[in-house]
Amino acid sequence: MAGGTAVGRTPDDERRRRAVFQAADDLRAEGVESVSLRTVWARVKRDHGVAGSNQTIGRYYAEWTADRCYDPAIEQSGMPKSVSTRLAKAGVDLWAAAQAEAAMIYQRDRQRMEAEIAGERKLREEALAMLDAREAVIDAQRNELAWYATELDRVREHLSLVRSRAFWRRVAQEIWEILPEREAMHLADIVPRIGHEFVREAEDYPGEWGVDLIRGVMDQRIKFKKLFAKEGAARYRRRRPEDDAA
Repeated sequence: MAGGTAVGRTPDDERRRRAVFQAADDLRAEGVESVSLRTVWARVKRDHGVAGSNQTIGRYYAEWTADRCYDPAIEQSGMPKSVSTRLAKAGVDLWAAAQAEAAMIYQRDRQRMEAEIAGERKLREEALAMLDAREAVIDAQRNELAWYATELDRVREHLSLVRSRAFWRRVAQEIWEILPEREAMHLADIVPRIGHEFVREAEDYPGEWGVDLIRGVMDQRIKFKKLFAKEGAARYRRRRPEDDAA
């Protein structure tokens, strides 16, 4: 309302406000075509000698229109003042109701959006948890595959060793069958008599086929007192019972 000093306003501000309210009331009472900011400002300066910026006067003019329920369209319609005042107040009430409805709709939409955001956040967190679990499973599977690969390499290495030992046992047995029952043979005569299938298969194993390789095969058996005995530098024969007694 026009009377009283509001908290936070300086005396000068209150004086300007009263001057604006008084000027606007006077203009309205005089029945001017329109109580506008321009006409109010001119009346304030003429009758009250109050200066102020357009922004300051405009703020108090807006307060006056709200306080007096002033609407130029209704004022200019020629309606009785009591009717126009009631219409203006009804317009204010409708505007307030519209603002309340808009605030309710805004609040409802905000709550709905917050619920949707919360739902999306929950879904994202669940998806991240599932992703973490999946990554843990993948890591476990990778570790398991690495273990199987290591184990497979170990088995292959062992199998290769077993095959190698079996092959050289067969070669040794072939040499034993080549040797005469009681006589010794020179190594250079033994090697050519070994079957070609052994020569071809030996390509799958370390070492170059030849006299030195066959000497190693026979000397290893002699070291463990198996199959062969040696006579001289390069002559070999079948092992006899008396060789183990010596």
